[in-house]
Amino acid sequence: MNVAVIFYSLYGETAALAAAVAEGAEQAGATVRLRKIAGLAAPDGPSTTSERIRATREHLAAVPLARVDDLLWADGIALGSPARYGAMSAELRRFLGGSPHLAGDLAGKVACVFCSPSPIQAAQRAALHAMIAALLLQGVLVQAPARAEMDAASAAARRGGPPWAAGGEASARLDLAPARALGRRLALVERRIHG
Repeated sequence: MNVAVIFYSLYGETAALAAAVAEGAEQAGATVRLRKIAGLAAPDGPSTTSERIRATREHLAAVPLARVDDLLWADGIALGSPARYGAMSAELRRFLGGSPHLAGDLAGKVACVFCSPSPIQAAQRAALHAMIAALLLQGVLVQAPARAEMDAASAAARRGGPPWAAGGEASARLDLAPARALGRRLALVERRIHG
């Protein structure tokens, strides 16, 4: 089974989650393509003045850019985005909506979504819903979070932080265990559905 983990990451959190999702899918026996989505801003524009953004770009330099062919190749798809004020990133939206020849070609594939922490209450949930809606329009079978992942999210919310952050702050070290579990489950669900 083939799994494409496709993400956009500006500061590195979503990239870390994507790598963990890919690792989990590989642990379940999947062949994985980890792919990043290109940014919309110019590489030498004002947004690159941040040392953190530059470091992330350097760290991700070896990760290939996502192409529509990666979606067509995959049996299972994992999409990741920052939680941009309650919406998926414009980069991911452009990638998903920018290919008119995708209509119907993803029908029946299994997918999951993930996003990095946000200090804005309910921004993650809204971003995840936006990604799910985009996948449903393509006829993709979207798997819901497992109970253990929902419990981890609830525990983080009770601590006052987003589901994917340890310690309750978006800048805190990410808890990658739920992301690995998500990748494993994506591969296992795909295998159950398509054998």
